[in-house]
Amino acid sequence: MNAPDIWFTLYALAKKGAIHRGVNLTTRELGETLNISQQTASRRILFCFEQGLVSRSHTANGMVIHLTEKGRKELVQVSHGLEVAFAPPEDEIIIEGQVVEGLGEGAYYVDMYASRIQESMGFVPYSGTLNVRVTDDNSNKAINRMKQTTPLIVKGFSHESRTFGDVICYRIKVNQAVEGVIVIAQRTHHSQNILEVIAPINLRKKLRLNRGDNVTLTVVPLHLVT
Repeated sequence: MNAPDIWFTLYALAKKGAIHRGVNLTTRELGETLNISQQTASRRILFCFEQGLVSRSHTANGMVIHLTEKGRKELVQVSHGLEVAFAPPEDEIIIEGQVVEGLGEGAYYVDMYASRIQESMGFVPYSGTLNVRVTDDNSNKAINRMKQTTPLIVKGFSHESRTFGDVICYRIKVNQAVEGVIVIAQRTHHSQNILEVIAPINLRKKLRLNRGDNVTLTVVPLHLVT
């Protein structure tokens, strides 16, 4: 993440519409917006350009500046951090979603990581994952808050010329009843709104879950993990 002065520069550009389109701007105008000199504004734009945070093209009236995907993600990261900062510390992180069918690959990958999951999580995982689709805004915000907490990491490895990356893990309770873990693989074929959950037991069978059923995933902070 970049320094705060770069965040403010990207924020100023975003307010002028540079997330969605190229905006016409001069360094003088940007300097006035940020209450800095034209020279400082020019240096910041140059830095953002060199870091791949903005694209720019020169015109007779100044520049056309557009935030790149990397620049947009930089602001999104700041936004997520602010969401966490404003959330009262006593608030639980609760994610709600619906059970969906997986891609049929969960059992294979769980089995491949099983010994490492046992070492890191303290249990032998059931051979399969519970897949949960998250669609509502509050739960997406809860996921962002979860990702700002400290995760557990299952280290990657190589096997028969294949590389298996690190897996980021968050302890949870499913429907406030069964302990499990949200696993986020570095490489996945699932869309971003699908969460994969593992547990020592078959969650579908234990909780009598069918496709389309609602479930809640309550994040357990590491200091409360027993």
